[in-house]
Amino acid sequence: MTTPAHPRFPGFDALRALAALAIVLVHAAIFAGVFTGAPYRALVAHLDIGVALFFLLTGFLLYRPFLAARRLGAPRTAGLEYARRRILRIVPAYWLALTVLAIVPGIYGVFSANWWVYYGFLQNWPVATPGADCAADPFRCGIAPAWSLAIEVLFYAALPFYALGMSAMARRLPRVPWLPLELVVLAALSVVSVLVQSLTITFTPWLFFSPLGRAWWFALGMGLAGLSVWVQERGASPRLLRRLSDHPGAVWGVAAALYLGASLAYLEPRPLGAFPVGDLTEYVVEYVLFGIVCALVLLPAIFGDAGRGWPRRLLAGRVLTWLGAISYGIFLWHFPILLGLVDIGVLSWWPGAAYPVLIATTLAVTIPCAAVSYYALERPVMRRGRRAST
Repeated sequence: MTTPAHPRFPGFDALRALAALAIVLVHAAIFAGVFTGAPYRALVAHLDIGVALFFLLTGFLLYRPFLAARRLGAPRTAGLEYARRRILRIVPAYWLALTVLAIVPGIYGVFSANWWVYYGFLQNWPVATPGADCAADPFRCGIAPAWSLAIEVLFYAALPFYALGMSAMARRLPRVPWLPLELVVLAALSVVSVLVQSLTITFTPWLFFSPLGRAWWFALGMGLAGLSVWVQERGASPRLLRRLSDHPGAVWGVAAALYLGASLAYLEPRPLGAFPVGDLTEYVVEYVLFGIVCALVLLPAIFGDAGRGWPRRLLAGRVLTWLGAISYGIFLWHFPILLGLVDIGVLSWWPGAAYPVLIATTLAVTIPCAAVSYYALERPVMRRGRRAST
């Protein structure tokens, strides 16, 4: 629902597209051998920053309505209605992709005794012993990139309780300005998140693959949501925010410089070239830094004149906006399709250009699948859900 208290942020559709395409590029690079010596390997190796961008978008879009209801008097969404909307948005398309991809091109685990692990978003948790196929090739076990989707699902479940807790805290501390209170709590969660990421995965798997373990990224989106509601509540932006909003190209330039600087600082070829990379210090620095990069990327899509600056014009483009609409399907379908294309020998079609060929063929198959999923399943289900709630 779009109301004055719940405005639409149209640039977010294109940002979803950029996040999904970045993830496709980094996954194609893994299997095309880019990280074994390609001169541009450092620029591609960290495009899994798309995961961070997805998490910031989720934190902003889901937390802002809670704040708008509390501070701006916007309509509140009942808990059951919130849960139903999240389920309808995520589950049907995921179950469809999981089932079809288990048949063609074929992924492991889905039709095994552990089927409930994959259909229940439990693949990050040590709740079942992987089958022999999954143990031998984890990339082909379920939809491998859905590890991040499983974290998002837990975030969906925890967010209403967090919002209730913050509302109660604000009532108990009426003299404390609400935005600083929000930011202090989010900062504390972010510190815990960085500490969790500083430990090895095997030491804290339950926390590492949890919303708390990725709280820095979620918190940045939620903090931007708080800032957005605060600006709307007071009716004007502070001077610094106005200056940033008036120069979106410069904001994106800083984000690009930070990304390039972090990427070019580590040129050594690595087996995967994605998180986690190098030593633990490098990993944690990138975890923190790439959250900042994504926050800068989001700023022009949240604040300022929608028609001012080339970043906003880019985000208003029809192609990116459409790809953003089907981006969930792109995320779900691309990795098993990529593996299937590798199996049939796509990398040998043009050895000198294996990487761009793999990207092109993966997108050529993935985008139609994602479009069918969106128009035949996702959009009708969401529309029926909205009519039912009305």
